Amino acid sequence: MTSANPCRRSRNATAAAITGLMLLAGPAYGTVTTGEAFVYDWTETSGTNIGLTGTVDFTLGPASTKSGFFDLASFTVTQNGGFCGVCSPLSETLSGALVDASTLGVVGSITGTYSNSKGKVHTYDLTTTDLPAGTWTFGDTGPGGVTQTSKGTYSVVGTTTGVDEPGTLLLLIPAGVALLISLRRRPGNWARRTG
Repeated sequence: MTSANPCRRSRNATAAAITGLMLLAGPAYGTVTTGEAFVYDWTETSGTNIGLTGTVDFTLGPASTKSGFFDLASFTVTQNGGFCGVCSPLSETLSGALVDASTLGVVGSITGTYSNSKGKVHTYDLTTTDLPAGTWTFGDTGPGGVTQTSKGTYSVVGTTTGVDEPGTLLLLIPAGVALLISLRRRPGNWARRTG
């Protein structure tokens, strides 16, 4: 019975190590983590300002008790034009909304108060639905108790923070393993060739 070629065993071991590490690295790709911030573009599609656009910038809080979701740590809306521009909330409750880690859609309701350009306090209820290109409904209640509703769509346009992907870092390990094996084998191969 003949034993397998040591070089072949080494190559097989290297291939197995690379395959195993890539399988470990795969699930980490495309995941989101606490602290990541995302930017969404939105467009109002019904209400008093059809065609009004803006952005939402929000940061993921900790993983929610609901599997596959994250809490919101912050949520800021900017609009291009309209009556507000940037309406800084006087109060904001984010606990009624979650982010779906698989679609990056915001699900639920964000409520609070803001002061308009005349210094009048409004209450609002922003309800979002989770779709790859999500939809939102904004209920704006003025000081007189009248609520105006507008609707629109949003889509993810990018992230504002870079978070290292553990899977990407793992891909560097096979290169190191292959280098170590080749360095270990090279002196013996060189000696056989010159001897």
